[in-house]
Amino acid sequence: MAGVLTAPPAAGGRVAVTVLTGMKVTVLRRSMSGPRAAGLVLGALCGGAGAVGTALLGAADYATPGAGFGVLALGQLLWSLGWALGPLVTGGDATLRPAWFAMVPVRPRALALGLLGAGFVGVTPVLALVAFAGLSVYGARQGPAAALVAVPAVLLQLLFVVVLARFTPQVLGGVLRFRLGRELSALLVGLVMAALNSGWFAIGFLVRLGSGDWAGGAAAAVRLPPSGWGVVAVDAARRADWPVAVAALAALAAVCALLLAAWAALLSRQLVRGGGRPARAAARSRTRRRLLPDTPVGAVLGKELVLWRRDPRRARFLRAALWTGVFTALFPLLDGFDVLLPWAGVVAALFAGAFCVNLYGLDAGALWLTLVVPGVERADVRARQAAWLLVTAPVALVLTCAALPVTPGAVRPWVFAVLPAVLGAAAGLIPLLSVTAAAPSPDRPGGGPLDDLADESAEHVHAQGLAAFWLQLLAALPAAGVVLAGTLLSSAPLRWAGVPAGLLTGALYAWALGRAARRRLEARGPELLDVLRKGLVRTAGPAERDGAGGEGPSGPGTAPARGRAAAVGLLTTGGILLIAPQGLVALGLALFAPAARSWFLALYLPRAAGIPLAVAFVVLGALCLRTARRLDRLDNPPRPPLPPHPDRQEEPRGVPDHPAPSVELGS
Repeated sequence: MAGVLTAPPAAGGRVAVTVLTGMKVTVLRRSMSGPRAAGLVLGALCGGAGAVGTALLGAADYATPGAGFGVLALGQLLWSLGWALGPLVTGGDATLRPAWFAMVPVRPRALALGLLGAGFVGVTPVLALVAFAGLSVYGARQGPAAALVAVPAVLLQLLFVVVLARFTPQVLGGVLRFRLGRELSALLVGLVMAALNSGWFAIGFLVRLGSGDWAGGAAAAVRLPPSGWGVVAVDAARRADWPVAVAALAALAAVCALLLAAWAALLSRQLVRGGGRPARAAARSRTRRRLLPDTPVGAVLGKELVLWRRDPRRARFLRAALWTGVFTALFPLLDGFDVLLPWAGVVAALFAGAFCVNLYGLDAGALWLTLVVPGVERADVRARQAAWLLVTAPVALVLTCAALPVTPGAVRPWVFAVLPAVLGAAAGLIPLLSVTAAAPSPDRPGGGPLDDLADESAEHVHAQGLAAFWLQLLAALPAAGVVLAGTLLSSAPLRWAGVPAGLLTGALYAWALGRAARRRLEARGPELLDVLRKGLVRTAGPAERDGAGGEGPSGPGTAPARGRAAAVGLLTTGGILLIAPQGLVALGLALFAPAARSWFLALYLPRAAGIPLAVAFVVLGALCLRTARRLDRLDNPPRPPLPPHPDRQEEPRGVPDHPAPSVELGS
């Protein structure tokens, strides 16, 4: 590859674009199987709906003069923000990382052009082009001149967002090493997750926003950013104001060139110096009052509390869960519903358990420090559970109590019964799932804070989080069942008996699951350390075991495998939609707020028929997910279990590849 990319300066950019574009096409073609393909199909369906909806705005009729240009400018602004801030949520495009070309003798500008060309390969640029095509549709309705100017405006807008998506990870990678950047990243993650949770409540608000009634006086504000300059050019062409039209297009092209030059300069610095984190200033030494016991549990607890405060990844997980709970409760207010305000604390606890489920995976080789101390596994597991509860439970309780003034009396027993059960289940599931199926998340030298969102183990961590989320919901059923019995029998004491039931079951979950995690760590600790140090091993598929290399009759690049991947994505999407919104959420609304119909089908039927329909949706969604899992296993068989480990007392333990970081104990 070095010989191919090395070319005369005049042709270096063109060669780099050709080579890197071909590399990305090959990588995408050979990775279209399993969870990656299912996630691609799911993202394409959701993004396609948004892109088509944005494009249809150009074909709508608006009563207010000039409202169409204002609505289109707002749509392009939202898409540009999504491309710019998306890396804070997803980690960016990890198909071709710039760090992989650090040893290749290629000029930074040529590499930037090559990566930019590769950025046009994929589903997301196509979706963006469809969304921006609404400007061409609207321009064609305004006359031939506007339609002619709309073509370069759409292409420049696409170039702008692709360059922006490449430029922002380089800038934000440094910003995220500071507290303000981590807070911004967590807020955006919470906003996206909340939009997936309760964004459908804002459908009415979005419909009113797309009507354009607001755009009469506010249209100028959404045209000021570069994302609106294409709209300005088309509007000027409609009025035959050609100097303004040409100036707007030239300014948009100049911004794209400036962003590309700035990105090449930042890329040059990264390739020369690496992306290592700046050295931290030495912490000020101060005498602290000893609040923790001088025991193994106290030592691990102090270490964990310090890590939850200082480790950027852990801090981002907790803050993202907090913002997810807050925004999930606030989104329905856009359309006048306050039914989710009491559940902000419960939602935050659910997502805190799902985000933090890979706890031992964050340690990587530092787990060696635990394994070399005999009999410390119990103290390690219990202290990690206690630390997670200390940093999560108060926040969830504060969110719940803050909503008490607007919480109906009939809902309060439900909230206070479910919350302790969810917290206890999460405190037990986090160490158990982590030691059972940990995914390595090492702090790579030269890597950025966003690498762990898009590395090779990210899909495994996402599966862990999804499993923890649903298991927490199942764990809350006994306490919720007690409250439901009291509701059906019209017994207030029985309803409030669900609160001690939630406390009891939560404590039982934390104790029993923590005990299972401790036993697993004692029995399989060396194997877990080996996985964390060497990474996950993908099991070869049937075609690869037969020597076909994944390109044979049933390999991932064939039509049957791609068809199965598409089916997995469709079934997964349908299963989630049937279980979560149309099933569980509709069931809860049918019991507490039947007037908030929105898009929930069960709420448009009488209560006697709506509740069974919501339950049927849950069952049907579970069947869809089960079918998707079976299809996925055809291309990705499960990893065989590890063989029994020999006598641990006679076998010396391994030494980590890199020294574990020294952490100041919080005691």
